[in-house]
Amino acid sequence: MLRKLVIGGCLLVMLSIPPSAGFAAGDRDVEIVASCSSWPPYVVEGTRPGGILVEYVEDLLGSFGYSPKIEVYPWKRAIDAARSGKVDVIFCAEAGQAKNYELEYEFPILISDTVLLSHRDYPLEAGQLWDHRIAVGAGYWYGDVFESRRQDVDAIEVVDDLSILRMVANKRADGGLMEKAVADTLMHTYPEIGELLEISSRPVATQTFYFAISPATKIDTRRLRRHLAITKPRPILQQIKTDTN
Repeated sequence: MLRKLVIGGCLLVMLSIPPSAGFAAGDRDVEIVASCSSWPPYVVEGTRPGGILVEYVEDLLGSFGYSPKIEVYPWKRAIDAARSGKVDVIFCAEAGQAKNYELEYEFPILISDTVLLSHRDYPLEAGQLWDHRIAVGAGYWYGDVFESRRQDVDAIEVVDDLSILRMVANKRADGGLMEKAVADTLMHTYPEIGELLEISSRPVATQTFYFAISPATKIDTRRLRRHLAITKPRPILQQIKTDTN
């Protein structure tokens, strides 16, 4: 199954258009702090944060004329830091999260498929997620979704992504939800677990994550929006595609 699935084009468009002549000359002296929680492979913590979302945001802010600094926080701390103005922007928020926390979400930076993982001996397709009373290991991102469907399943456990893999591989859970790129990365890192798992051939859901700005940001939002209108940055796409060969 894994050979039949490929990530549909990681369309990371590097912003190559130079800053407009209308940008203030001193902008590069203004350090803009952007934050997200650790979320491999999109955001990787280390001696220096990395990953495709980190590179995207660094390129965006650099092209706009700012000096970017990336900080990796636990998610609640990142949200609190954005609300207080300690950081200027968080870059892995869903639209609803941004609105709930009174942040301004400007444009999508990641469109990502969510897949259903099941045991290879008991494969489930995405459409079967709610058709059967199955025990589900759900990642932190999906806790609210599963709480709303608690009556439809026998048991719910909200755990981290690696625990989902282990629960399904050990048949402690019939299925679990995960970002497609995250599942691919973990199954590559833990091949002995990956060999026991099946990924649904179509997504359970598709989520969009936004560049969300703090109300106390040092970014000039008017000029940012003008810059976006010129450069038209495209989001990264991490989606399922079936190999037709």
